[in-house]
Amino acid sequence: IAADGQARCINVAPASLADAAFLPQLRELLAQWPQAARGLLLDLTEAAAIEHFERLLELGQQLRPLGVKLGLEHAGAGLAQVDRLYQAGLDYVKLDASVLLGVAGEAGRAAFVRGMVIMLRSLALKVYGEGVVDEMDAQALWDCDVDGITGPWVTGGGRGGA
Repeated sequence: IAADGQARCINVAPASLADAAFLPQLRELLAQWPQAARGLLLDLTEAAAIEHFERLLELGQQLRPLGVKLGLEHAGAGLAQVDRLYQAGLDYVKLDASVLLGVAGEAGRAAFVRGMVIMLRSLALKVYGEGVVDEMDAQALWDCDVDGITGPWVTGGGRGGA
């Protein structure tokens, strides 16, 4: 990030989140590179965030003041606990491909996604769709008002990714 100014997203493994030495070491490193820290996004899986909730809270409290953005990836059923997750100071949520697949052809699925977007936005969170494989689902997700999309369709030549 310091070399080219491009933001980067790093997936934090559950084992790292559980390691007591991880956060102090990461904070020390980021303190040495304050400009670069503002371009860092950290993804945690929904399951890891729920399982290690206290560590997630600590991560948010120590890293967000440095400009680091925190988010959930592969989000789905665990969003029922979004009130707890919101306490962690998340910036974004990436909805899992299993929740989104076929959204263009299923009105119920589209309504569910739209409802999730409305709920998450009410908590000031950005919402992204993961694993988009075709243009029809991509358009349906844009119609549901997501902030961005990722997946094979996007990286394979589709338009408008996250």
